[in-house]
Formats: sequence, C-alpha cells, structure tokens
Amino acid sequence: MLRAEVVSVGTELLLGQTVDTNAAYLAKVLSEQGIAVYRRTTVGDNMERLLAALTSALDNADIVFTVGGLGPTMDDITRDGLATAMGDTLVRDEAVAEKLRAFFARRGVPLLESNLRQAMVPVHGRAIDNPNGTAPGVLFEKDGKAAIALPGPPNEFIPMVDNHVVPYLQQKTGRVGTIRSLTLRVAGIGESAAEDLVKDLMQDANPTVAPYAKIGEVHLRVTAKADTAEEADALIAVRAALVRERLGDAIYGINDDPIEKAVVTLLTAKGQTVATAESCTGGLVAQRITDIDGSSAIFLGGVVAYSNAAKTDLVGVPAELIAAVGAVSSEVAQALAEGARNRFGTTYGIGVTGVAGPDGGTPEKPVGTVWIAVAYPGGCDVDCSHLIGSRTIVRTRSAQNALNMLRLRALKTG
Repeated sequence: MLRAEVVSVGTELLLGQTVDTNAAYLAKVLSEQGIAVYRRTTVGDNMERLLAALTSALDNADIVFTVGGLGPTMDDITRDGLATAMGDTLVRDEAVAEKLRAFFARRGVPLLESNLRQAMVPVHGRAIDNPNGTAPGVLFEKDGKAAIALPGPPNEFIPMVDNHVVPYLQQKTGRVGTIRSLTLRVAGIGESAAEDLVKDLMQDANPTVAPYAKIGEVHLRVTAKADTAEEADALIAVRAALVRERLGDAIYGINDDPIEKAVVTLLTAKGQTVATAESCTGGLVAQRITDIDGSSAIFLGGVVAYSNAAKTDLVGVPAELIAAVGAVSSEVAQALAEGARNRFGTTYGIGVTGVAGPDGGTPEKPVGTVWIAVAYPGGCDVDCSHLIGSRTIVRTRSAQNALNMLRLRALKTG
C-alpha cells in the first residue's frame, strides 16, 4: 500500500485566516484509492521551513502532495521548493506559457514576467492542467518518488484532484486497494465508557476501531483496508456488528445522520407524535426535529415557555408549583412535558428547564443544571444533567439529551 504525506503551504493557514479544507478533501480521496496518509503538515511561506517539511515527507512517503504556493508572486515558493527537495531542475513549458499569454490577451491585461513562473515544470515531470485558473499543477517523478503540487483555491483544487490526480493514482495502484470507514454514532454514554466496552476490538490493525468525543455524543469509527470496496465493507460489517452487540441501543445511527433524524425515522415508523415545551433551550429541540424532512408527520407543535408566566399560561404548569420548588426542578420539567403532550394531543411530550448561563446559577442550582422530562402514555421519564461549557454548549447538550431520552423511550413504547 502506498504511503502519502500532505504539505499545505501558506502563512495565511498558520494565522488562522484561511481554513484548510483542501487537505481534508485530499485525505478522503486518498483513502478511497487505498493510499494511507501518514502525516499532514502545514508550513508558512518560508523556503527553509518548506524544504525541511518536504525533505522529511519525501524520506517517509512514496508520494507527497503539496497544496498552495503555485501562483506568480514572490511568496509562491512551492514549485521551487519541490524542485530543490527532489534534486530536479525547472524549465519553461512553452505550451503552458502560450496558454498564459492567450489568457491575459483575452482579458486585455499585460502579461508580466512573473506570471510566466507558472509555466515552469520539472525536467522529470510535467504540468497538470488547471482549467479554472492560471496556475497549473505540477507532477514530479524522480528516483522512485512522486510529488504532486496543487493550487490552493478550492474551485481549482477540487476539479484537479477529481479529474487528474485520481486517474493518475489509479494507474499507480492498478485500481486495487481502498480504505473505507463506517461511523457508529453513540448517545447517552461518554467516550471513556464507550471505549471501555470495545477496547479489545481496538487492538487489531485491520479493521480498526477508534472513538471520538463530540458535543453530546461519541463517534466510533470502524476503518478497513482491502483490495476492493466490497471486501473492505465486509470487514467493517463484521466488526461493526460486534460493536453493536456491546453498545446496543446506545448506538442511534451511522455516518452523517444526526440523532434528530433517528428520532423522526423511529416515530414515523411507529406512527407516534411528539410536542415540546422548552425553557432554557429556547426552541432548539423543536428546531432540530423540524430540520429533518418528513418531521411534519411526527411533530405537532412546540412552545418556548421562557418566563414563569409563560409556563403557566401556555402549557398549564401550576404557578404554585413553580413558587414551591422553583422553575428549574424535576417537578416543573415533568409538568412542562405533560402540559405539551396534553395541549397538542401527542404520544410524547418533552419538557426542558435549566440554567444555561453564564448567569443565573445558585449554589443549589449552579449554571449547567438542566432537568429534562419525556412524558408518554402511562408515565414520565425525568433526568437531571450538570453540564459544563458555554451557554451555547449547555443548550446544545441539553437538546441532544432530550432527543436521546425521547429515542430511548420510543424504543420501549409500542
């Protein structure tokens, strides 16, 4: 299996002024072609540091990719850096130079000598056509190593990867080999707990299992290497089945599907409905449900009962109950859930009340205290969380927990 490294070039990346989406896109494409990315490096527009990164990458990888630094200005140093690192010489490609002259002539713009820097290609290599910009890519092939330099603008980079880099890689690999992944999405347990349940499954080299903490959930990525996609998927399926046995209902979905999609799908299949009465989440639970296509079949309505008066007027939470136990309490969360269910005539009602912060907490009910209730025919589930993080994080985690409580209850309710 070929090994690759990616070197992104540009001081703007190190300053945080530009987000490097190109490297992520390239890594995904390489894995699909069965090429393992061993390292990604970002360097500024400095020749000494660029040469150090390229030399290290060429020592460790079969093929090196660079992104950015191919333009006509003085800080576009990637082409020269690669030539030096690979011990090659750059010469002018007259066909590329002529394209540049025609490009500038059509626009009535003078062609500067610096623009012709983009026509320089290695003796042991060639230009890679860029129909969406003036800077072509460059392919170096020397002493059993390959390097591909690509421009930074995504509207140029992505078509070049898809239309030129992928066919080149398929020639080198003989279209044999792929790396594929499946992500199992987990809610209700933390990263450490999830890892403990599958840690013996994480010891194998192929397929691999790796946990990743996300806001309010955990992702378990199962990755396999094989000659074909079908063989890789078969390896993944066996390992994913073992993970599912360990985690059970804690796994709510796969890949990019959020928990709200799992909820809508589940309730639709069961012919069940839900309504919400939210305080500290401000309608976030309702928003996430209604973001999903087809949610109108299961979501009948929601109330943002932010003030105490609204809790009483809109969903019938007794004012004397709020006065006795406080708005942030198990009793009020249950009253909100039952009030929403009764008001809209649904199978389930969700109630959320808490202190999202940054102010409003007390020693008894500090910031991050959130009560969530899910009312259903014959009962009500109530849970209290003590969350940390910003106001946005507390609200996001609260909505996630509410949706997971609803999902788990629906799995039990016929």
